[in-house]
Amino acid sequence: MKFFKKIDAHGDLVEQMSDKVGVKWRKLLSDRPELAGKYRGAVMTCTHCRSVKDCKGWLAEHESAAEAPDYCLNRALLGKLAEC
Repeated sequence: MKFFKKIDAHGDLVEQMSDKVGVKWRKLLSDRPELAGKYRGAVMTCTHCRSVKDCKGWLAEHESAAEAPDYCLNRALLGKLAEC
């Protein structure tokens, strides 16, 4: 059970961070279902983050942003997807 809770928690963080930088996964996956692996990969990458506390604080402080913070392990991916 602990594994699934971790996946759920990091899935939420990926969704929130994505929204802040303008990546709308639901729309993106609807238009380009081949990106489903990228989404799963982003969640798994997020589980390795060592800055979860900082991330939660950053998310609480920002309505939106041009890019994810430097410590975000998905920063490059989200930057590319935001351009789609």
